[in-house]
Amino acid sequence: MKYFNNRYCILVILSLGIILLFASCDKKRQYTRSGNKEYSKKAFAKANESYEKALKQDSTFAPALFNRGNSFYMSSDSNYVAAIESYNKFLTSPMGKEKKDTLAYANAFYNRGNSLFALSQINPQDSNAGKYLKQAASDYQHSLLLNPQDSNAKYNLALCLWLMKNDNQSQNNQNQQQSQQVLEAMKVNEKKTLERSKKKQTEAKKPQNDKDW
Repeated sequence: MKYFNNRYCILVILSLGIILLFASCDKKRQYTRSGNKEYSKKAFAKANESYEKALKQDSTFAPALFNRGNSFYMSSDSNYVAAIESYNKFLTSPMGKEKKDTLAYANAFYNRGNSLFALSQINPQDSNAGKYLKQAASDYQHSLLLNPQDSNAKYNLALCLWLMKNDNQSQNNQNQQQSQQVLEAMKVNEKKTLERSKKKQTEAKKPQNDKDW
């Protein structure tokens, strides 16, 4: 009888553990969906708050990491460094390492490339600008290896290579202004693409800056 009681207690503990695990999983998805709703309203600060809550439940939850990166990128203050950190964590998360979702993995490289490109164009005179540009080109190349038909990645890669080719030439105010215009054009294009993708999104899909989950 004592053995039966001990076994019963173990079963109860295991059951409670499973219930708590499912509750945690449900919470992180609820917070992520809440963040997606705020993102769709362009309330990026509130979206990030929800994504942070989801990540407190599971620090490796890939959708929250990915979408938090997009939210940082699209925010009014354009926190590209924070966006890059989120994409880095996504790419090293269990989902990223397993590469089960090839398109999501390709999109993570693409979006990180956009963030690096943006950093390179904020101040082309900065000593790190060339490094950011090379890293952006590398990310676009990785994205194309996984998704060879991506015309946006092809265009952005060509733009990076063109800028790198002219990197040794002297930069004047006109060049800086052109770089800023390119950066703004990229963000406008991404916002338009997001609007088009909303019509195709279901609840399971996550908001992207210009790539579908």
